[in-house]
Formats: sequence, structure tokens, C-alpha cells
Amino acid sequence: MKVAMVPSVAGGIGHISRAATLARALRRLDPSVGIEMVLDAERLRPFNVDAALGMGYRPRLMPPRTPESRGPIVRACLGDADVIVDDVARYLLPLRHHVPQAAWVTVAMHPIGDELFMDWPLMAQMDAVIWPYPEVIGMPEELEIVADRVVRTGPFLDLDGVPDRDGARRRLDLPPGPLLVYAPRGFPFGAEFGHRVLGALFAAAAALRERHPGLCLLLLAVREPAELRKVEGLPAELPPWVTVLGIQSQADTLLFQRAANVLVAEGTSTIHEGAALGTPMLVVPGPIREIELLAAALHRADAAEVVPIGEVTVERLGEAMAHLLDGDGPKMADRAGGLVRGGGGVVQAARTILEVHRRRRAAR
Repeated sequence: MKVAMVPSVAGGIGHISRAATLARALRRLDPSVGIEMVLDAERLRPFNVDAALGMGYRPRLMPPRTPESRGPIVRACLGDADVIVDDVARYLLPLRHHVPQAAWVTVAMHPIGDELFMDWPLMAQMDAVIWPYPEVIGMPEELEIVADRVVRTGPFLDLDGVPDRDGARRRLDLPPGPLLVYAPRGFPFGAEFGHRVLGALFAAAAALRERHPGLCLLLLAVREPAELRKVEGLPAELPPWVTVLGIQSQADTLLFQRAANVLVAEGTSTIHEGAALGTPMLVVPGPIREIELLAAALHRADAAEVVPIGEVTVERLGEAMAHLLDGDGPKMADRAGGLVRGGGGVVQAARTILEVHRRRRAAR
């Protein structure tokens, strides 16, 4: 069985990460499954190539298509697939005309606008639609149109083998003292959003060091360190208590998230992982409906410090981080974990894909 993973590459690395998590779950259920990562070059943000490589996949890049080149390109990139799994890339479904042997499964995203309704003719042709959100997010009524093929799995979480905080720190050889972890990830919500968060975060951390002298700030997934020089409030040369690393493997990313005393999260995948790992979180929700809903649920449950981007200041982030470090951080983290667990998760999604393949093969 050959599976082609086609994650969205127009945004951050969360879709790449989720596709890689699903691929690992498939291989655990059936080690004979072959996986290819296919990235649409028409919409590609370059750091997503690095993300795929960092997660162990040398992706196939599907070039821009013309009416004359479309067939050969699609067959070269997807022609050996038994099942195509897109993660928020269902706009590519018409390409199955050139690979009719393949089943197609889509991982849906909570609607930003009205796309779930507008895309129902595409979803009606899917072999399955996977809904990877916790119960607190709910399910949009638009999906009732294709309810017969929707599988509600809950978040894709793959935490087997991740040690406790002390074990993660030993494995990463981190110094003692409070650790703040933030992954700018190429500023997927725009430079204005990302620069505002990072500039305020750095200044707030510097101020917190007066009360926590050993406090360190770790910046992950920084593809081009020179890009940080554009951020207002960051010095040209960062102090030794700030460490900047590139895109990490998924396993190491989970270790850093577990090792943190405070995880600064903007996107859905980071929030899901941080909550499941039991790491206290400062959430600055990205301007996407699913993230806003998830952040609101965390706020109602007093499960994270939530600071909307319009309220981000040095003082506000400092207060939030101080509360997590000095106050109820661990208790809040426990409550966050209860909100995201359950639903079968990535294993249920992998079983769905194997079942789709079995049905398709039987029908042939």
C-alpha cells in the first residue's frame, strides 16, 4: 500500500507536522505501508520544504500545471499512490481524474470563511473526511451535508516515548532554570503579528530575569536567523540567555515543548501538543477561527494564559508568564490536557485510511 500525503503548504508548518504524525501512525499499524510527501509548488512557502526534510521526508514537489502538462505531472507525483491524503488541500481533488485508481481522504480544517459549505461538492467525492478537533471545538453544521463520510477523530497526538520534563531536559542537555519556548515558524500569521509577539516576549523575558536569574528563552523553527534583526525591540546581537534553533525534527520539537516551563503557542497544533504534554501555555491566538475557538475554550476553563494580539504588550506578557511560573501553571496545564484528549486521535485516522484502502481494493 502506498500513501501520498499532500499537506497544505501555504501557511505554517502545522499541516506538515500533522501529516508526518499520521504517517507514523500508519506505519505502526502496517509497517509495509509506503509514504510519500507531496508539496504543491504553486502555493509553497519555502520553509515547509525544510519542515518536511526535518521530519524525515524528502518531498516530491508538484510543479505548476498547465492544460498540456497537467496529466504527466500528476501521474509522476501521485501515480503510484493507492490512497491520497490531503491536509487542507482538497482543492487538488480534481487531479484524481489523472490517477483514478487512488482513493482520496481529506483532513478538514475549521472554516475560516464559508469554504466548508462551498467545498461540499469536493467533500462529497471523498472516500472519508477526517475532523481532527477536540469536542470543545464542536463540528460545523456545514459538515452535515457529508455526514456519512465524516470521521471525528480528535487531535492527532503522538506522544509515545516523550519523557517527563526532567527527562526531556536531560535528553536535550538544557541548563537548569525556567525555560520559555516559542517557535516563530516564519511568522505564519504575518510579520506584523509575529514581530509584535516576539518583540514583547523578549522584553518581558528580560524583565522576568530579575526575579528568575536563570530564565532562558529558546526560539525554535527560525529558518533564517537574520530575519530576527528586523524585529523591533530585539538587539542586533542576542544575549547568551536566548538560544535560536532552526526547524527541528518532530520528536525533538515535542521534547522542547515538554521541557518548557512556559510554551508560547499561536497555532492549533502547538496548542494541542502543549496541552497534551502538560506544559503551561501562554496562548496568543492566531487570527483564524479554529484557534480563536480553542483559545476561548482554554480561557473559560482557566487552562492557559490567553492574550489576544490586540492586548500584547511587554507588561501583559510579563504578567501572564509570571503567573504561570509563580502561580497555577501546573494546575492550568492539567485542565488543558483534559480538553484535548480523547476521540481516538491519529490512530483512528490511520485506521480509517487503511479501511478506505481495503474497501477500494475489494470494490476493484
